[in-house]
Amino acid sequence: MSLRGLFAQFRWRILGTWMLVGFEAALMLLFPLVIGVAIDGLLQQVYFGLYLLGLLGGLSVITGAARRLYDTRLYAVMYAKAAEQIVVQQRNCKSNVSVTTARTNMAKELVEFMENSFPATIDCLIGLAGTLVVVWLLQIHVFVACLIATCFIIFIYAWTSPRTLALNEGANDESERSVQVIADQAIPAVRLHFRRIMQWNVRLSDLETANFSISWLTMIALLLFSVVVTIQNGVTSQGQVLSILMYVFGYIESVVALPLFYQQFLRLQEIANRLQPK
Repeated sequence: MSLRGLFAQFRWRILGTWMLVGFEAALMLLFPLVIGVAIDGLLQQVYFGLYLLGLLGGLSVITGAARRLYDTRLYAVMYAKAAEQIVVQQRNCKSNVSVTTARTNMAKELVEFMENSFPATIDCLIGLAGTLVVVWLLQIHVFVACLIATCFIIFIYAWTSPRTLALNEGANDESERSVQVIADQAIPAVRLHFRRIMQWNVRLSDLETANFSISWLTMIALLLFSVVVTIQNGVTSQGQVLSILMYVFGYIESVVALPLFYQQFLRLQEIANRLQPK
């Protein structure tokens, strides 16, 4: 039971939803550019850009709705299958009810990651790559600043990855004891158990908050730099200035979001190791 295992069982249906995710992300990537074209056109009483923006919005809505309708049904079937496999596996391993219940819930996290976080990750990666290309074409100095900021954030999260794994392992160890503690232990022991679960969650949250804050401070510096450099380098088109800044802000959102998905992936990696038959 792992992300790879789930993908192997449903590969063609998952690839279908990923294609829709990619198309939706490509459409979203065009918005800042088309908004800039529409603004410059309206300033000259030309409405082609406005019509193009409306068409782009309509295609985005249709694609997004189709993907979500398809996703809901696919991942419902996937979770039912995964939960059944976990129960059979844990019975064969003679695990107690507490461990089996906890691991069934953990399997749900794997499916939810593939349903929600993985498409968002694909969306961020496409947006990130596409934005870098567009910014490189529009403003090379901003492009270089984006690369430097990204490398710094990658270093921060890589440095804290072992700590994230260790905290998730401790939290999952405590979670596996829940049913047994509730059923067999006295109230003081139950109180201590849930206090320990909250302590693990607080430690994880504190680490995520520190990483998130450092990332956002870096991105704010990038945004300020982009505003100054774009104006100082003689960009006079109002639509182009707005497009550059919108692309930079979209880039910032992607760079800040991706590490959060990476932390989720680390948690699921620990869960997948736990779900392997011993």
